[in-house]
Amino acid sequence: MTLPDLRHRFPGLSDGWVRLDGPAGTLPVDTAIEAMYAYLRSSAPANEGGRFDASIRTTAMVDDVRAAVGAFFGACGSQVIFGASATALMFAYTRALARTWNGHERIICTQLDHDSNVTPWVTAAADAGAKVTSVPVDPADGSLDLADLERALSGPKVAWVALCGASNLTGFAPDLPVAAEMVHRAGARLHVDAVARAPHLPVDVNGWAIDSLVTSPYKWYGPHAGVLVLQPELLNGVEPFRVRPADYNGPSRWETGTKAFEVIAGIGGATAFMAEHSWASVTSSETALLERLETGLRAITGVTVHGPVSANGRAPTTIFNVDQRAPEWVAGALAERRIAVWSGDNYACELIDALGLRARGGAVRAGIVRHTTNDDIDALLTALAAIVANL
Repeated sequence: MTLPDLRHRFPGLSDGWVRLDGPAGTLPVDTAIEAMYAYLRSSAPANEGGRFDASIRTTAMVDDVRAAVGAFFGACGSQVIFGASATALMFAYTRALARTWNGHERIICTQLDHDSNVTPWVTAAADAGAKVTSVPVDPADGSLDLADLERALSGPKVAWVALCGASNLTGFAPDLPVAAEMVHRAGARLHVDAVARAPHLPVDVNGWAIDSLVTSPYKWYGPHAGVLVLQPELLNGVEPFRVRPADYNGPSRWETGTKAFEVIAGIGGATAFMAEHSWASVTSSETALLERLETGLRAITGVTVHGPVSANGRAPTTIFNVDQRAPEWVAGALAERRIAVWSGDNYACELIDALGLRARGGAVRAGIVRHTTNDDIDALLTALAAIVANL
C-alpha cells in the first residue's frame, strides 16, 4: 500500500518549486488552512471562560482538538498542552521540572538530538545544581546504540532521559518502546522529542509509557505551534510558572496567557489530515523515496551521504556534502534551480560535531514528506549532477 498523489492538497506547491525542505517545516495542508479560516470568519472567536455562546464554542473547539491530537499520539486529550513552539515549551517545562530537583539529580541527553532537547535540560540542570551526561553516537553513521544509554543509566541515579524519536539530520530513529522500558527499569523518566518523528513514524505515548513528549504541528502540515503531552502525574503534580488567576487543574495550567485559538483550529485540521493515511502506507511510500534519493546521491561522483545506509526504520531525511563546496553554496546553487533544501547544522549541533562536519559548514539536508514524488527526487538528482559536473 502506498500514498496517493497528494500535491493538490498543498496550495504552497502552486509556485512550481521542488520542496525538499520539510524537516525544517512543512507546507500547510488544505484542511489546516481551511480550519483556521473557518474559525476566524465564524462567530466563534472569543476567549475562553465566558458564559456566552462564542466563548463556549471556542472552548469546545479547543477540547475537540486536544482529543484529536491526544488520540493521534496515543494519549488522552486531557494530557495535551498547546504552546508557541516546541522550543518555548521545552524551556518552560524543564524550568518547571527543575523546581522539583534538589541538586543531586542526573539528566541524560544524547548527541543525536536537536538542541531544543539539549540546552533546555542543561540550563535547568545548571539552575538546580544537577548534572548532565551525554550519550555519544557512532561517529561513522550517527546512529545511537541503546546499549550505550543502558550503560549511562547504570551509574548514579538518573532523574530524566531526554531522547529524540528521530534525528532531524539523518532520520535515525531509536527504538522508543525498548528505550522507555530501559529508562523506567533504572527508575528514571523518559522525555521524547518527537518533532522529527511525528510526521513519519508512529508514536504511542501511553502504550509505550513515555512520560512526556513534545512535537511541532508545523512539521506535520499544520500551523506554527508546539504541543507538549504529559502523563497526568506530571501535568498536575509539577508547578509551572503561571499567573495566579490561570486555571489550576488540567492542561490550561501550562498554557501561558491567552491561547492562539485560530492556530489550535489549524492543528485540528492538520491532525485530521495525518489520520487519513495508514502508517503502513506512509512508511512504505516515504522509505521507497528515501531509497531512491540516497541511491541516486551515492551514484554521483563527489557527493558523500552521511548517516545510516539503510532507509528502513528511519524518518525520510538525509544529509550530504559535495566535494570542494560548502553546504551553503550547494543549497544556493539548488535554489537557483528552484529546489529548496537546507544547509548547516540545522540545530543538531552535537551530531554535526560527532560526524566531523563542523569544519565543512555542516551538510546539505533534504527531506521527504507526504507530497514528495519521484519527480521531485529526480529533479534534485539531475540538478546536483549538473552542478557537480560544472565544478
